[in-house]
Amino acid sequence: MYIIAPENREALMKTLADMNARYSEEWKCPTSYLSKANYHTRLARSEVHSTTEAFRYAAALLLTGEENDRRRAEEVLWHVASLQDTDPTNATYGIWSWYMEEPLSQMSPPDWNWADFCGREILKVLEHHGDRISHSLYVFLEDALRHACLSIYRRNVRFSYTNISIMGAYVTLHAGQLLSWPWLFGYGAQRLKKQWEFAMKTGSFSEYNSATYTRVAIECLTCIHDVIRDPDVLRMADDLLDLAWRTVAAHFHAPTKQWCGPNARSYMWLTDAETLSFLEEGLERTVPLAGDAYTFTPDWAYMRLRCPEKYRGAFTACTPHDEALSFRVMGAFVEALEDAYALCHMEEDYALASWGVSTTWNQRRNLLGYWGGRETRFINASILHNRYDFSSGLLTTAQKDGHALVIADMVSDGGDTHCNLDMIKNETIRAYDLRVRIEIGGCYDGHWEVDGDTAVFTDSVRRIVVRLKDASFDGHRPRFAVTDSEEESALLETHADLHRRFIPADREALRRQVTTQNSASLQQEVSRSYLDVVWYEGEEKEINLSKLKDAFAVLYVSMDGVLPRALDARVENGMVYASAELEDHALSVRAPAKCVSRFDFAAAHQVQQDRRKS
Repeated sequence: MYIIAPENREALMKTLADMNARYSEEWKCPTSYLSKANYHTRLARSEVHSTTEAFRYAAALLLTGEENDRRRAEEVLWHVASLQDTDPTNATYGIWSWYMEEPLSQMSPPDWNWADFCGREILKVLEHHGDRISHSLYVFLEDALRHACLSIYRRNVRFSYTNISIMGAYVTLHAGQLLSWPWLFGYGAQRLKKQWEFAMKTGSFSEYNSATYTRVAIECLTCIHDVIRDPDVLRMADDLLDLAWRTVAAHFHAPTKQWCGPNARSYMWLTDAETLSFLEEGLERTVPLAGDAYTFTPDWAYMRLRCPEKYRGAFTACTPHDEALSFRVMGAFVEALEDAYALCHMEEDYALASWGVSTTWNQRRNLLGYWGGRETRFINASILHNRYDFSSGLLTTAQKDGHALVIADMVSDGGDTHCNLDMIKNETIRAYDLRVRIEIGGCYDGHWEVDGDTAVFTDSVRRIVVRLKDASFDGHRPRFAVTDSEEESALLETHADLHRRFIPADREALRRQVTTQNSASLQQEVSRSYLDVVWYEGEEKEINLSKLKDAFAVLYVSMDGVLPRALDARVENGMVYASAELEDHALSVRAPAKCVSRFDFAAAHQVQQDRRKS
């Protein structure tokens, strides 16, 4: 009988107590509250029952070894497995909806990743608890796994979709081995090989340095290492695991305990307790990263997370360094853009990271910095449409140490709230607000002071300077505006948008948690200070992006609180040229002054960092 290790039992029972308290007999699943709109679902501000949480709950129940928990796990599994689409003539064959209240036909759109996520959970049950569940349920779950694997095979995602590429490889490898399907195992091996070839050639994953999805990759690769018997597969999995852990270590800033940017995909600004708990588990709990907030995830009972010894020092001390990488991105954030440059500068007092060029989709972290030690602060840059991160916004950035030169502009044919699920039609958006934003959050205790085109943020730890060198929107010169998260919430309540960064009710709950736990990762959403370049603010109207005379802003950001020797920006022949002279470097960036197509933007932008001749 496979049960939880004694040293983890107390933590598991604590997690299960919470899930048991939320359990719904009607839905055979713990109840959760969905506060705001997400991709793929039309639900918001309502109680929901997640199919993936139901599977995870059942797998957690089976770890206790208790008969009552086994019986409830069976009830849950019978119910949630039956919600799968098993009709091979349907496009959604083999997948589940996100929430039991919302069938696949009502999703916006369905998420084919659910074959991978749910298949991974089914494998835990079949591999480790097949001897404890009823034979009829075992057969039923085998069939569900086959349907999920056939969906994964039919979809056949590209290796550029890193976390799903690796997860699907794991599911099909393990299922092929478990179900004695050699062809399926061979497919999983070939899929992993493509990921391995790309990563070994470029030194990275396409979903570069994602705290969420690098973690998913590490967990799935660890499962391959633990259960798959093929030596060639194991060699590739070990190589990819080493790369993943090296990426984490290179971007971890020990003084602030932050997983630094730049991030191709992220759901956080400050590293949350769950992610720190994951890293602590990978360090075999030798480094108390999460501290009192450590939470054991039942998934970890099914794998042995192991950060290689050679990378562990990065989690206890900061060695000043630059982590720079230039690589080819398949399925890039700008589809015509095939090359990306990522830079992370780290020193004891702070870290600052940037992409050479990236959209401002809300999962990108383009210009992201941390300081303040354990009372962590952060700075982040984005472009907002109706106060939500705009996927067609673009930041082109040259960085040296704690200094960054940025051109903010937009493309006319990208996504709106998502990089590909809600593309702009006819180059036209409806907007009551468009702005470039520099935001500060976390445990800050200072404020912005604006003097013309120069803004200074000063707190008890650091002084940050931002200069607006040039800006224009449809021929008009925008200026700085300072706002905060309280004003933001009040404004958003006057609009019906479901896509929001924060929800007032959530903020009140977070305040109470901060009061008792004094956690920076909770405080991140409680208060923020915003320095904005306001392009448009007023009545909602249609804006044809391609017909604007221009739309850009040139910003210089210094974490050291100093301006460069010289700073210049000019517009010539429809292009913005910006440059900065530092002590020993010259930074320059170039981007279109008007909103152009993604293809035209990719051909026109440029980022350059030159060391000056002595």
